[in-house]
Amino acid sequence: MLTPQITSIHFQLTGRCNLRCIFCGQQNGMFDDRSRSRELPPEKWLEIAESMHVLDPKPQIILWGGEPLLYDAFDQLARHLHESGFELGVITNGTLIDRHAELLNRCFKAIYISLDGDAPYHNRIRGNGVFERVKANIGLLKKRSGRLIFLSTLADENVESAPELPRILGALGPDLIHLQQLMYFTRAEIDAYRNWLRTEFQSDDPTIEVWHREDDSDYRRKLENALAEVRRRIAAGEYPCPVFINPHGGEEHCLAPFRRVHIKYDGRVLFCTDFYGFDAGNVLDAPLTELFLSGKADRYRRGIIAGRNPLCAHCSWKSNNDFKLN
Repeated sequence: MLTPQITSIHFQLTGRCNLRCIFCGQQNGMFDDRSRSRELPPEKWLEIAESMHVLDPKPQIILWGGEPLLYDAFDQLARHLHESGFELGVITNGTLIDRHAELLNRCFKAIYISLDGDAPYHNRIRGNGVFERVKANIGLLKKRSGRLIFLSTLADENVESAPELPRILGALGPDLIHLQQLMYFTRAEIDAYRNWLRTEFQSDDPTIEVWHREDDSDYRRKLENALAEVRRRIAAGEYPCPVFINPHGGEEHCLAPFRRVHIKYDGRVLFCTDFYGFDAGNVLDAPLTELFLSGKADRYRRGIIAGRNPLCAHCSWKSNNDFKLN
């Protein structure tokens, strides 16, 4: 078994978001617009980061949410993390960049913005006027010291137009476009996952029900055809910027529990940014390194290796072997 080593930490600063994207699990319990009273203060996040200085190499930190730019102390926290020598990334919907542009330009190695298509499509998915607002805010990042990366989600409504997305979005000047795939699970897969959580960890994950689809063959067929054309265009050099695709599934087990931690806004320590049923404990009760190397965490890793979580077979991130900023 791999030796666990933290190379990347996700700080989920808040469960709040200012958008209501139609395919997002946030509207079905995966995030929490009432999270403010339970959000860790910046002092606690900095304490966690300080404890990581003993690691070599020092892990990278990715700030996200919800919408991380809604976190009241975002600028204070990011500035301190940057001055402490951490490489930073942020995942944002892009609508609030104008409030933090100077900091984002100066302190972040990677700025990930969710952008799913042209103005009519993006606005239909994420809200009226969102595309125009994000486009204007992207113009404020021309002096950035890091990379600008678009995260484009391929849903039922836009999967067949995926080959055109890099051409359309590339005109906005990103350094990379990352095409993300949705995951759907059968009833049997969801039941097996939840039963494993209940029997092994006395926990549960009812939020996963939002991704139930008994037959996703139509989506998968369209996805495979579209991505085949995307790969052809990449090889032919037809896009204005690099395009990255993570393949669905893979034969190897997920490496996230060995390399990454995801700390929720309330302090719970998870390994997965998609499935929230397992946590190794809470940083309010024990140090992060202790939780990461605990017996409970080890049982989870062994379960992942043994294939106890069937949802992992659909994940497009499981083949990522370093979980570092692009």
